[in-house]
This record gives sequence, structure tokens and C-alpha cells, in this order.
Amino acid sequence: MRAAIIGAGPAGTLSALNLYEKAEVIVFESKQSPGFPVKCGGLVSSDCFEELKKYCRVEKALLNRIKGAFFFSPSGKFAEVTGKTGGIVIERKILDSMLLKKAGEVAEIRMKSKVLAVSGNRLKFASPEGENYITCDIILGADGTESTVAVELGFERPEIFSGKQYLIEFEPMKKNMVELYFGKRYSDGFFGYSIPVSDDLARVGVVSRKNPSAYLERLLRSHPSVSERAGKSIIEVNLGAVPIGIVDFVGENAALIGDSAGMVKPYTGGGIYYLLKAAEVLGEKFPDLHEFKREYMRRFGKEYRIGEKIRRLYDIFDDRDYDSLIGIARDIDFSRIHMDRPSTALEALPRLLRIIKNISLSSKVLMAFLDL
Repeated sequence: MRAAIIGAGPAGTLSALNLYEKAEVIVFESKQSPGFPVKCGGLVSSDCFEELKKYCRVEKALLNRIKGAFFFSPSGKFAEVTGKTGGIVIERKILDSMLLKKAGEVAEIRMKSKVLAVSGNRLKFASPEGENYITCDIILGADGTESTVAVELGFERPEIFSGKQYLIEFEPMKKNMVELYFGKRYSDGFFGYSIPVSDDLARVGVVSRKNPSAYLERLLRSHPSVSERAGKSIIEVNLGAVPIGIVDFVGENAALIGDSAGMVKPYTGGGIYYLLKAAEVLGEKFPDLHEFKREYMRRFGKEYRIGEKIRRLYDIFDDRDYDSLIGIARDIDFSRIHMDRPSTALEALPRLLRIIKNISLSSKVLMAFLDL
């Protein structure tokens, strides 16, 4: 049996590493090098970091260890939050290269080979040698938000948010804490962030439905706290698309995995843990793609549903609501909340509703979670 994987990012290479014992695997990648351009903040949970050790020496990609987060309201008020797990800041270029090297030991990798069309079990691709065709039994679209496989085979598409990020001189409040900036002044439907990579450098960015560039400039120049700590030297600029909302990712002889399927946490935009688990379930159930889908959604469907309800709050809350929430955050126990498992946040919901004094704010929280 032959499986063709389109895309050599983590979704593609982790799939290859979980399939090679069950199929002849060929991976197509349109670019010359993996991980370029960077489209990721590079923050994963400590649990995800440990899981990646099964596949490569991920310690080589480690840049910083994260203990928790500062949550900021638009006025500059903040609360310090520490959850059940910490985080790890990684260099995606290194991680992607290591995973590709490992996948190359068990699968055929065709770099600079762009898939142009998909029809049934036949792929048309262009490489430096020219255009050619290949037939395969299973097709896996690990080719990101602009997935050729998804478009060619008529898969549903997730909503796409846009992100812009700078690697910039920045003075973090604490080197081991990320910072999250909420409010409609700094994003349409999401939030801004800073992820420290050293004592004086951070990845500062914004994810938004539209115009992240304008929101990022406003964050850097007018946020009451960020503007006091951000330098003017921009070392690197990264742009990326963030899919929100998992889609029906399995067809007749094809499946989507990773960003192409919307396999990201809807409330943070992070996707490595979810796609890693998807690749493992795929390996367990291969070649039964429908059983792959059933098992993956059995394990993670609830997490996607609750994650989307949390993300819905970004649309519902106004800037005053965030000030109110920051004011009561110290009375909430976050110690059992796992950053990869939004369902764990439900434990804090009853306590949150009890201590909110603002009826309008309570109503908004209930509106987001009404159909649980």
C-alpha cells in the first residue's frame, strides 16, 4: 500500500513516522527547506515537548521555559496566572528540520515538489525535473491552510485568521512568563502576545480576523505596558494564517491533518500537540480513515467544542469586561487548567460565575457556554 503525504511540516513528517510500518510513504514538499518561513509563535506545553522526544532530540530546539502567563486588559491592568503545566519556547526551524531528517530515514521525501492537482488516487506534481504523475492508495493533506488537497477534493475549509509577529527587542516582565493582551483595540476576535526567548528578546505578535499589521503596530506603540518595554529594532518578521474550527477531515481515500483540517486550539491558535496526537491516532487506525476520524474526535472533539466557546468570548467581551475579569482573576484557581485541554477550564466556571458582580458580564459568559 502506498500513502502520499503532501506537506513536510510537522503534520506531514509526524504522519510519515507513524505510518511507515504500514505503507510505502512518499512525502511531497513544495519548498526547499522545512520551517521557512516561520509561521508560529513556537510555544508548546511541557507535555507536548515531552511527547516530541519520542521522535527527535527536541531539546536542541529549546529556547526558553515558561512558567505561566500575565493576562492584560486593554487599560494595562494584569493578572499573573499559573496553570497545571508549563510551556516551552522552541525554534520551529530546528524542530521541523529534525523531524524531516527522521522522516527521511523511513520514507521517501521529495523536496521542491509541488502537488498541482489531485484526482481520485492520482497526483500531478511539478519538480525540478518537470511535471509528473503518481498513483497512491491513500492521500494525506498536511499542506496547511491553503491546502491543495482540500481544495482539489472539495473538503470543507476552516475560518482563517491572520497573524503577524516580530522578533523584537523587548523587556519582559519575567523571562519565564508569556504575556497576553486582550481587547478590541488590539485584535478583532483574538489577542496579542509576547513570548520571551531571552532576557531582552521576545516574539511579539497579534492574531486577528483582519489587519493584524495595524493591530500589532497599535499594541507596540500605544499599549500602556507594551509600549514602555518594546524596543525599535525588529530582527525578524513572520506572517501566518491561523485556521479556527476543525472541519470534516476524512474523505473516500483521503484525509487532512494539521492546519489543513483546522487542528488547532481555537482559543490560542497552537496546533502542534493536536496534530501530533492526530498523527498517532492515524498510525493506530491506518488504513481505515473513517475509524481514524471517529477515534480522534472521540478523544479531542470535546476539547475543540469547548475551545471554540472560549474563543467566542473574545468576540463577546468589550474592553471594560476585561478590566472586570482581571480584577477577580486572583480569586480563581487556575492550578488544574491544562493549556492543551480547555475542558479543564470548566472546573473554574462555577467559581467564576459566583464571584462576578457584573450581571452583564455574567450573562456574556453564560451566552458563550449556554449549550454545553
